Amino acid sequence: MVRFFISGLMAFLGFFSAAVHANGTMDEMAAAIARGDFENITSVIVRHKDKIVFERYFGAGKPEYLTNTRSVTKTVTSYAVGAAIEQGAFTGLDDAVVPLFGAYEPIRNMSDAKADIRLKDLLTMSSAFDCNDNDSLTPGYEDHMHERDDWTRFVLDLPTMPGWQRDASGLGPFRYCTAGVFLAGQAIEMVTGRSLDDFVASALFTPLGIVNYEWYRSPIGEEQAGGGLLLTARALGKLGQLALNRGIWNGRRLLPEGWIEESTKAHRKATTTQDYGYLWWLKEFTSSTTGLGHKAYFMAGNGGSKVVVFEDMDMVVVITAEHYNRRGMHEQSRDLLQNFILPAFEAGAIHQ
Repeated sequence: MVRFFISGLMAFLGFFSAAVHANGTMDEMAAAIARGDFENITSVIVRHKDKIVFERYFGAGKPEYLTNTRSVTKTVTSYAVGAAIEQGAFTGLDDAVVPLFGAYEPIRNMSDAKADIRLKDLLTMSSAFDCNDNDSLTPGYEDHMHERDDWTRFVLDLPTMPGWQRDASGLGPFRYCTAGVFLAGQAIEMVTGRSLDDFVASALFTPLGIVNYEWYRSPIGEEQAGGGLLLTARALGKLGQLALNRGIWNGRRLLPEGWIEESTKAHRKATTTQDYGYLWWLKEFTSSTTGLGHKAYFMAGNGGSKVVVFEDMDMVVVITAEHYNRRGMHEQSRDLLQNFILPAFEAGAIHQ
């Protein structure tokens, strides 16, 4: 009987704790992070109507701190492709990618499917490359690329997926492939004649006032467009705001008209609860207090970092986290959103 009472009491306390979190204020969220309820969170920033309305740092975090954004970098590459289209370097997303790399001839494992890989295929994780970061046995698995010096050569020489074909939408099956995003970055170099670093700096970072950053590179110096870019939390907030602004910053168009709308459409089904656009994740986050769902598109990286855009609330949320390769890293960020940030916004606690 005592055992059942204790068990019941523990269950009640667990429920009570969850309820407190579910109805917590932003100060309570900050306190929970500070005491370690959420591990390795370095910052939370909320922007509303183009202004920062909440900003807190934790652990090593501070305004000038550079976070390894991991795969958040992929969405920066989506922006870069859009900027290259805006400047006329690409004609559009149906441009074939592999033929741009004539200097790498001969390209091994060449096939019609490989020659027809297009920018849109790389941005939607649906290319013919036999590459799946969720399957270490595929030739294009990300860690296999990191073992090589010349990453461009590695990707170009990948075989194609057996039986790959386009469906009625014109795309292949979704398979998460960092190597393909890396190649998209190198394709930008091929068509612009500039390093990816220089192009992104002039097309995006300089107009946005982002001066503190660092690219992750291959042993021979190729920028990794698929991950590892170091950025501050405030810089990430600006990148999220650029999406809300439909590609315009301070009156200047940086991305093609309609690019954000098309980028944040569901082009592929990625998981049971998430869709995928042009290197953007799409899902609905549910407030734990009202039960209201808020559709969002977001950048996400290993460790739990997220840049989440809520159009219905004119809000951008940045969470930087260094919980790398740990179970629950993405769930932590989700819980901060659903149990604290969305309820606080709905209650009017973090409006301008």
